[in-house]
Amino acid sequence: MNWEKFLEVLCKRGEYGLTSLETEVVMCLEETKCQTKNDLLQTYINSYSIIEDEAFTQRLKNIYRKFKITGKGHKLPQLHKYLTAKYIQYKNKDVFFSEIGLTYIYPNFPRDRFGKEIYNIINSENQENKKVDILQTFAPNLNDYFEHLIQCIQNDVQIRILLAWPYSEAAKLRENVLRRYTDNSIADEINIRDCVIANLETLEKIIKVLDKPQLLDIKLYDTLPSLAIYRAGNYMLAGLFVHGSLAVNTFQLELQLNASNQLIAHTLQNDFELMWQVSRRFYPDPHRNWRNDLKILFTS
Repeated sequence: MNWEKFLEVLCKRGEYGLTSLETEVVMCLEETKCQTKNDLLQTYINSYSIIEDEAFTQRLKNIYRKFKITGKGHKLPQLHKYLTAKYIQYKNKDVFFSEIGLTYIYPNFPRDRFGKEIYNIINSENQENKKVDILQTFAPNLNDYFEHLIQCIQNDVQIRILLAWPYSEAAKLRENVLRRYTDNSIADEINIRDCVIANLETLEKIIKVLDKPQLLDIKLYDTLPSLAIYRAGNYMLAGLFVHGSLAVNTFQLELQLNASNQLIAHTLQNDFELMWQVSRRFYPDPHRNWRNDLKILFTS
């Protein structure tokens, strides 16, 4: 991306709130050198229209304020330095990712990293941060976090797990897609009904050893999810349900949910909450035959 395109994208960002006339001034800034105010004014006149010096000065003052250029001395060199630093970030592929919360993209699910994030919230003193959410059709890696989840509940961490109702049309559709498009070596092994039940059996074992099972909330859905989500506090991993692979085997977006720009964080969290609302609570009670309950969960 060149300098002009960078300035164009930057000026459209809502947080700066530039007017169209202020944007015209910014677009006259050169990449390689910081012009004097008179040079910048002449560039503006040549590029756009004649303007009085007083009006041009007022536009510059507004631009300095909106970009928070508040240091002592001449403001134009400070503005140029600020924009140059942003441009370097852009060219280095930072592209404001830190501001929207996207910190990394993994080629597949980072098992150890997510486990570390769970332990971070277990040891956190911030009670509002003590949350773990999982949204999957079935979670092939749930057993990896057996001990993590037990320790979560023992340390007052609220856990919410959303899985597909194994008798749903959505589960059947996902299974058919995986069997059709996934590598033949594992296609025949995919049985979402059995896999979800295996997840519930894992959760049943966790419930058996808990003093506070109310902190483990399980729901099943009868709809189509958009993303697989694994959240620990303000940390989230999101993977796609692609046709040819399990979601944990595709690339994972690593996100920080407390980013200054909440576009991605709000969208994903809202999607999880909507799924949670339309799902039905299910408790794999160790003291009853919950498999029969499972079959009729959405039939009444």
